[in-house]
Amino acid sequence: MVRLRWAVALNLVVPGAGLIILRREWLGFALALLFWVLAEMGLVGWLLVPAMIPGWVSGVALAGGGSVWGWSQWLLVRRMRTSCGEAAARELALLGRRSDEAVAGNDLSEARDLLRAALTINDEHVATNVRWAELMARMGRLGEASKAWRRVLQLDGAGEGRRKAAEALAAFSSR
Repeated sequence: MVRLRWAVALNLVVPGAGLIILRREWLGFALALLFWVLAEMGLVGWLLVPAMIPGWVSGVALAGGGSVWGWSQWLLVRRMRTSCGEAAARELALLGRRSDEAVAGNDLSEARDLLRAALTINDEHVATNVRWAELMARMGRLGEASKAWRRVLQLDGAGEGRRKAAEALAAFSSR
């Protein structure tokens, strides 16, 4: 919850920064860069060298910067609704249960598809990342499993997922 407050506060000041916090790094960076270029063009033309830059260019640049600012706020709200709300949590739980059932039925490709869908909703959900790492190991994709376990270590401060990840990575390194 604290992370969401930071995302909103930073996004108001630097459009795109909130998206970077919510793991949409490239989109956030592109919006921040576009906003900076347009705002600088507009402000320089309007305040510093109005004789060299036509007023309409400064106006268009400032309007574009304002549009990018508004678009960034809208994208942040949309990202928060799709990845951080109760509906997203219910969807993640449902996809997790269905993937567990698919693994139990030895339908690993179905489980992989379900977990990919869950990761597109929230790629920082620890339980989904643990399931993904376990599935990759079960499918014999040890490189991807190792990468997924390292991701779990990054995401889980001191929980059960961190313990599982440390054990799995130790087992991989002893092979």
